[in-house]
Amino acid sequence: MPGKKAGQSAKAQRDQFRDHLRELGCSIPQIAAEMGRRFNLRPRLAWRLALDWPQWKVAQHYNTIHPGSKLSDHRVSDYENWPHGGAPPSPRYLARLAATYGHGCTVSQLVDAADLEQLTLAERHLLTASPIGPTPALITTGTARPAPGDRADPDRAPDYRGGDTVVIRGSRRIVRYDARGLPIREEVIVAAEESAQFRRWSAITNVDDDVLEQMTLDVAELARREQIDPPATMFSHLLNARDDVFALITGRQQPRHTTSLYKIAGQTCALLALATFDLGYPHAATTHARTALHCAETAGYTPLRAFIRVYVQSNIAYWDGRYDEAAALVESALPDATSGTTLLLLASQQARVHAARRQPGDVTRALALAASAPTERTVDEPGTFGFDTGSAALCASEAHYALGDTDNLDAAVDWARTALEEFSAEAQPKAMYIAAARFDLALAHLGRGELDAVSEHLAPVLHSTQAEYRTVPIIGRARSLHTLLTQRPDLASSTLTTLNEDLAEFCTHPAPTPPGLEPEAAT
Repeated sequence: MPGKKAGQSAKAQRDQFRDHLRELGCSIPQIAAEMGRRFNLRPRLAWRLALDWPQWKVAQHYNTIHPGSKLSDHRVSDYENWPHGGAPPSPRYLARLAATYGHGCTVSQLVDAADLEQLTLAERHLLTASPIGPTPALITTGTARPAPGDRADPDRAPDYRGGDTVVIRGSRRIVRYDARGLPIREEVIVAAEESAQFRRWSAITNVDDDVLEQMTLDVAELARREQIDPPATMFSHLLNARDDVFALITGRQQPRHTTSLYKIAGQTCALLALATFDLGYPHAATTHARTALHCAETAGYTPLRAFIRVYVQSNIAYWDGRYDEAAALVESALPDATSGTTLLLLASQQARVHAARRQPGDVTRALALAASAPTERTVDEPGTFGFDTGSAALCASEAHYALGDTDNLDAAVDWARTALEEFSAEAQPKAMYIAAARFDLALAHLGRGELDAVSEHLAPVLHSTQAEYRTVPIIGRARSLHTLLTQRPDLASSTLTTLNEDLAEFCTHPAPTPPGLEPEAAT
């Protein structure tokens, strides 16, 4: 090995020694052993340095390999320092750490005499070699016989004996051997019985195909009603539906049924996010949206993931004025826009977000993409989950209006009129969508100075839109129009003065919230 340089730090010496051993072709276990001897290192520290991992990297790999763990780099330090400080590592942690380090690392290689002196006899038995192999006591099973008085550990597997799920005290068991080093008969018989009991337990299910079919139909109906019924009415229905599916997920079912339940949970939470936002709670809506996205990812259902990113999260950011965030959310959903009307939704949202960001070239490209996007819904796109051409026309109108020049204002009028015609022709008129189209049409006509047209489209929406349909996007449009009229004294007339007064009154009565709730001030 090259000689030590004057003034060289301890870390530099260790790094140089490790690199030298690598050049000699030593394995990681050999490097850990040599570094421990050369620098008088404890075994857990020696292994980490042999891998050239900082403490944060140990924690990162540990948490990745063992989902649900929350190991921090500070805790890694505590466990390395013990028993000369820090905190004692559990046998479970040591077993997982060995798996994290890999390279054939065993638990017995991570402890030394100082560690063993602090352990009980049972713990030493778990961590040291037995007569028939290196570490046969560390046999992984799904159960363990708890010692009397042991405290429950929430990070343990369930014990299925007795039929009910209970929390046990350890995931490692001590297997009893006879004089020949073979497990005694009782251990073999009990292990087989536990496997049989697990089979019986896992066969019990709280869901079957019929239940899932009914729930799928129910969430489809909720998606259709979301476009028609007031958000306050939808809120309680969606909350009940969400609670039902959450309760089923926490029960027992076949994995394929669990996947379907997560899909339904994601759809329900997405609809709940929309209703919550319409009622004036953007923060709460964002929370529902995150849960919806988690469920969609757990189910592996990409169309739902794209819907949540664009129609829910990006929309919330858009109406809150966070246009760059809204654009990034749409961009993240692009790889998932592969079926049904998802691409039409994505391109339409892109157009109005880019318009708000004053990027006309991107608006043109987004509108061209929307024009070529499929408009046929899939069976998984009922109600709100599908994006129709009327909604696409409404987005196009908003995008052209935001750009503001004469040609774009003309296009905004045309697209808003198209949207209004399509919404009005439907068998069950969508009050919120019709109101949005009329407001957008009035805004575009105002931009062109066509006062009679402003009055024509504004009067019906002000007098016919009931308070329960005055959602955040509707009130937002009304406030924009009221501000513009107030700033245009040159357009003063008795008719417009009356309309402006009606607009102010309209905005003071937004959609009512469920009892006991008040909209957030930010909206």
